[in-house]
Formats: sequence, C-alpha cells, structure tokens
Amino acid sequence: MVIKFCQPPPPLSQYVELLTWYADYQPDYAHERILPQGVVELIIDLTDPPKFIYDNDSLAVTQTCRKAWIAGLRHEFITISALAGSSMLVVRFREGMAYPVLQLPLGLLKNQVLPADLTLNPDINLLHEQLVNAPTPEEKFSFTLDFLALRLRRNIEIHPAVSFAVGKIMADPAQMTVDAIARKTGWSHKHLVSLFNKYVGVSPKEFVRISRFQKAIFAIGNEASVDWARLVHDCGYYDQAHFIKDFKRFSGLSPVTYLNERGMI
Repeated sequence: MVIKFCQPPPPLSQYVELLTWYADYQPDYAHERILPQGVVELIIDLTDPPKFIYDNDSLAVTQTCRKAWIAGLRHEFITISALAGSSMLVVRFREGMAYPVLQLPLGLLKNQVLPADLTLNPDINLLHEQLVNAPTPEEKFSFTLDFLALRLRRNIEIHPAVSFAVGKIMADPAQMTVDAIARKTGWSHKHLVSLFNKYVGVSPKEFVRISRFQKAIFAIGNEASVDWARLVHDCGYYDQAHFIKDFKRFSGLSPVTYLNERGMI
C-alpha cells in the first residue's frame, strides 16, 4: 500500500486536521472494525467497487457506499469492508470543527454514514472526478484543499461556547464535567446540549465519554501490558466497572480482549 499525508495550511488548519490518500490497499482480512473517534470524516472513494457497512453481529450488509460519504460521530464501533486494491482520500476534521465546511447540523450525522452528494453537490461530484483523474497525490491534495477553502468562503463560524467547551474537553477529558463546562461558558446545560448537537454532533456528556475512551485507546497503544488501575484513574473514570462498561460499548470488546487482539479484528 502507498500512503501520503497532507496537513492543511492556515486558516484551513483550524477546521481540518489531516488529509490522507492511499492506494493499493492490501488487507489480509475481509472486515474492519472502526472505533468511535470523536471526529467527522469525509471519505472519497477513488475506485469503482462499492464499499459496505455491516451489522456488527450478523455481518449482514446494512449500507452500500459509493464515490463519497460523510461519517459522523458514533457511540459504538462500525464494521466496514476491507477491499483489496482500494484507494481513498480521507478528510479528517478537527473535533467540533466540521460544521463550517459541511454546513449542516451535525446531529443529523450521529451514528450515521451519509452519502456526500446529499449535502455537498455539485461540488463533491466535481471533486471526485478531479481526484480520480489527478495523476499525483500532490495534485489530489491541491484539488481537495481548494474544495474545502471554497466551502469556507461563507464565513460560517463555530459558536464560541462550543469552541471553548471542545477545547477544554480535549485538553483534559479526565477532569472535565458537563456542569463545570456549562458554568464556565455562561450558558445553561440545556442550551449547551443544543449547541453541541448542531456543531459537534453529540451531547457534551457523550463527547466527554468518547474523548475519555480515545485517551484510553491512546494510552494502551502498542503496550504489551497495561496497569489498568492507573489507566482508569488517568482517564477520569469513576471506577474500573465504569471503564469496562464504556470500553465495551465503544469497541465491542473488553479492555483485556482488545489488548490481546489489536490488529486481528
């Protein structure tokens, strides 16, 4: 597999964390488990065969994806096809920063994968054609950056309370509570939930839980063994039982099983 990365320049870097292009994907498995990441992604498929989303238990096909789609924030893992020869360009938005580009309430994407042409046409079809025909990764990145910059010209801003709250949660999800964040923003808990539904895609409480889970995944990393008691404390869980419950909800696995089976699912 060939893979290239592009970090957008300012001011686009405020909204988009990374562009990733890859080609000639050669997995040795048929299905791939994607864990909740706390971000929205725009995925542009540069090959013809459709990609599938499966029921996590039965592996029956539940959705077919073609050309381009938008993946919203999720409460649980998602099972997708891993197809040999695939080539894609993935736009990874920063936490809570996809709204100005996508220009739709992100709560509509909660636990959803939405065909991109439902909200981004005709621009996304033109971009797809440009990316398929562009001969180099650098040209593909250039077309994508132009597309994203064009979407931002309407100067749609993130609500300052959301920017503040997301920043606080990302800085230390182990210590942040929704009530404390609401007090600091000056908005009521109810109004903050409404703002998060529009600009982030999940409630503040759900975003904290996903962020803590991601912190745990990062802490586990490639370690051969883990001090679970310390990890539970460092990630801000009340106790080990709450940690295990959240971990199973988001990944479908116990922490120990995940540790032993990383890369094998």
